[in-house]
Amino acid sequence: MNLLFLIVSVTSAIAQEKPLAPVSVQLKWFYQYQFAGIFMAKEKGFYEKSGLDVTIKERNPSFNNIQQVINGESEYGLADSVILRYRAEGHPVKVIATIFQHNAMVLISKKESGIVSPYEMRGKRIAYQEGLDDSVITSLLSFAHLSQEDIIKAPMDFSHMNLVNDEVDVCEAYISIEPYWMKEKYGIELNIIDPKSYGIDFYGDMIFTTEDEIKKHPQRVEAFKHATLEGWAYALQHKEETINVILQKYNTQDLNYEQLFYEARATENLISAQYIPLGESRKERFKVLSDLYLMRGIAQADLDKAVDEIIYDPNAKNDLLYKHLYEIVVITALLLLLVLLLIFYSRRLSYLVKTRTQELEKAKHEAELSALSKANFLANMSHEIRTPMNAILGFVEQLAKNEGELSRQKMFKTVQNAGHSLLTIINDILEISKIESGKMKLDPIACDLPHFFDDIYELFSGSCEDKEITFRLRQDKGLPQCALVDEVRLRQVLVNLLSNAIKFTPKKGTINLDVVYNKESQNIELFLVDTGVGIAKENIDKIFNAFEQEDNSTTRNFGGTGLGLAICKKLIILMDGNIRVDSELGKGSRFYLRFPYLSCEASLQTDKTDTANTDSSVLEGKVLVVEDNKTNQMLMGIILDEFGLSYDIAENGEEAVRLFSENKDYAIILMDENMPVMSGIEAASHIRQIEEKENRKALPIIAVTANALSSDKARFLDAGMDDYISKPYTEKTIKETLAKYV
Repeated sequence: MNLLFLIVSVTSAIAQEKPLAPVSVQLKWFYQYQFAGIFMAKEKGFYEKSGLDVTIKERNPSFNNIQQVINGESEYGLADSVILRYRAEGHPVKVIATIFQHNAMVLISKKESGIVSPYEMRGKRIAYQEGLDDSVITSLLSFAHLSQEDIIKAPMDFSHMNLVNDEVDVCEAYISIEPYWMKEKYGIELNIIDPKSYGIDFYGDMIFTTEDEIKKHPQRVEAFKHATLEGWAYALQHKEETINVILQKYNTQDLNYEQLFYEARATENLISAQYIPLGESRKERFKVLSDLYLMRGIAQADLDKAVDEIIYDPNAKNDLLYKHLYEIVVITALLLLLVLLLIFYSRRLSYLVKTRTQELEKAKHEAELSALSKANFLANMSHEIRTPMNAILGFVEQLAKNEGELSRQKMFKTVQNAGHSLLTIINDILEISKIESGKMKLDPIACDLPHFFDDIYELFSGSCEDKEITFRLRQDKGLPQCALVDEVRLRQVLVNLLSNAIKFTPKKGTINLDVVYNKESQNIELFLVDTGVGIAKENIDKIFNAFEQEDNSTTRNFGGTGLGLAICKKLIILMDGNIRVDSELGKGSRFYLRFPYLSCEASLQTDKTDTANTDSSVLEGKVLVVEDNKTNQMLMGIILDEFGLSYDIAENGEEAVRLFSENKDYAIILMDENMPVMSGIEAASHIRQIEEKENRKALPIIAVTANALSSDKARFLDAGMDDYISKPYTEKTIKETLAKYV
């Protein structure tokens, strides 16, 4: 009897055990770290624990991997943002989780080709996979106003041998791995043209399935999604273990440890799990892509509907059920008299409040995304303009030094002035954006006010003499010797106001600046009066608005962007002060400023630079120049040759680390930031680790970069660098910095 009971129990237990559900996932490329989360979900048993027996299918480039899932050859697949176009064309695909928050697709060209942006691609041979994973590339070409007629479309060779053999000029690549092995295997230096630098930043790898799979197997969809995300979370936390698993079981492409480690680091940045929850998909990101498609004429299908339907929502059926229950409640409420009617209206009110709250949260999130996108775009544009401008102004400075002919000196001066005017415009645009985003912070320091205003006078006296303008400064005798103010921002306000006064005041005119100390209110009051062209009364309110001037003739006659006074007003308000203007057309303007201050007891001494210390004759030592731009390499070389200094040039951070580890005779490192392979901040971190490990003396590392936001300097210093020079720089700036550290 006992034996029979045991047999029945065992049989029952076996019958109750559910078999694993067999499914397959179609990868979008060959086995590599790009799919580490899927590998680890299988190897660590996460799929098995979720009741799934998963087969991982490597990509065959001869077939469309998205179409393979649509055709039912696999239940799940991976694709990038092009999946939106498939949905718009009527294919029943759904994104169930986003893995890469940023797309890894870039364009590459050989370093010597000179093709460093989409603007040099007109008439060039370009290879990319058309119709599949091409959203980022086609958007970048469209951004540069390049149609299919403007380029020579070449077939995509997934081995990239067409680029190696100069059969094409540009081809698509994954930034996470292909630039690495192009250099390691073929010794080719590359230009990396990253769409993200032009504001084109779509989702990268996304897990998708079909509506049929969701309808028939909703629990299986959820199980696959959560197990895959669990696998990715594990892979990100255990990179070395994951790399070893790939080398042992998934290494069909003969990758080595270094290649996979390089890809792992790049993949981590593309996933951005430290900032965005792993797997998160947002309709707003697809909406940006949809708008770009329509604006550039890339796709004309029903994109709005596709945006609403593309993301898998496991609660969709519950929402439908709720809708039907709501109708039943309404019908029933009509029969249950006043009490149930009150309950119904109470629920209705709660629903409306909840919906409105969600709409407000969504609008806030979209506004934050828009502000972030705007700030990133402006910072990128500033960097892209400052890099070539550094070479232009630098070489003009070198040419002007030894030019004896006055007419040519005047030409060089004109080019320099035009370049600095362009930089002023860029700085103003960045400044107004930073203030409006609420990121501007004041930094009050102890300031010698009489000396500060004397410096302002000296700064503009020469310009006034050139224009035969009488410039007078009068300061109260009781003006505090030491006051806590944000000297940089106050100087910025006065430079804007005095520059305008000189610009709008004709020859033989006058400009008076009176500085008044109001002891009772603890305020400094400034009165700036000029005999310039004046402002019409109906236009006075306009001049403090961003991008506005008095009228169109102001721009034609005097130039400018209309940002200077807007910045002045916002800065003064930030100081808890006030600014106003009285003016009459043809009779000049009178600006009044008031701002509070705190007195201090510090004994201030004027910082007088000892010019002898910056004499290039005392400079000695070897310099490591880390700069990827050939033109700026040449400019820095000319300057260092002028000082009689020897130097080496590294074209990226990785090369800089190698040169530093092999040589101990460098006296200083001049380090760029935005470089391929390894950035300046990463390189500085590696160098500091080598110094600590080998007990070397800390070498001065100076950031020399086109990243010119005020927050950038703090970022570089926090990363272990010693100082900061923004591009464009002058020979004097380089000399003073070298004299300080060498």
